[in-house]
Amino acid sequence: MSDQLELWLAALPVDEAVVVDGETVWLRRHPDGAGPGAELGVVLLREFTPAQLEEAARAGFHSARQFGAGLAVQDDALVLNRWLAGADGWIDAAGALEDILNQSAMWRAWLAPARPRRDEGVSAQEQRIRARFAGGLP
Repeated sequence: MSDQLELWLAALPVDEAVVVDGETVWLRRHPDGAGPGAELGVVLLREFTPAQLEEAARAGFHSARQFGAGLAVQDDALVLNRWLAGADGWIDAAGALEDILNQSAMWRAWLAPARPRRDEGVSAQEQRIRARFAGGLP
């Protein structure tokens, strides 16, 4: 890790949300409990539809097993979070931060509303007219 990156990470506040690469992320320390560590999280969707939540729930377990981060609903937002055992600050979370940001990009792409294909919603009459202009019909 470069000295510049290390200085930048060390300056990030812990226990509050920050914006990294346009993403709202946080690192919340939990020194008590089963062992010291921190929760690393990122907001996926500030608002989501029931269909998006259902789709996320359907794939969430597999994703959590593969990437180590799971889905949750916090403050009416869909978030992705993971536990970092022994982490005390952003320097300890540097690799996991990169992973969770990459994972959140994949989740967003998956949960994005489907865009209609160009030909969807084209009537049969319009298709015939297009074919005629293209030389396909007399």
